Amino acid sequence: MTILNTTFTKTATLTATLAAALALSACQSTPSSPVIQRANSIYETTGIATTKVKAQQNALDSAKNTCRSKQVIVVEDKVKYNGILDENTGRMIGQVGAVVGSIFGTGSPNLSRDDDYEYMIKFRCQ
Repeated sequence: MTILNTTFTKTATLTATLAAALALSACQSTPSSPVIQRANSIYETTGIATTKVKAQQNALDSAKNTCRSKQVIVVEDKVKYNGILDENTGRMIGQVGAVVGSIFGTGSPNLSRDDDYEYMIKFRCQ
């Protein structure tokens, strides 16, 4: 009976360890930006992504996590482009590459990086 209990305990411990590892890896795949609290209940965070919309969504998701059930009120926001080329030049090259790629059956060039856009917001919870 002791051998059976020891085997069950080892199996349960291994299962719990695997479940914890999977839960932690799922948390890591969700982008999260640090939130800094400033004076007068104002918070600040920056979302970073390949597109402006994704960067905005990342920043707003961090703000929503901070405010929990309260509403996020954006006090100030600013978008910064950090791409290799000028923003309009990069779009034009991407569009031309997509057309050429569709004609010749090759893929379009990807000039974007994970940190091309930064969306900084100052917000409060209400």
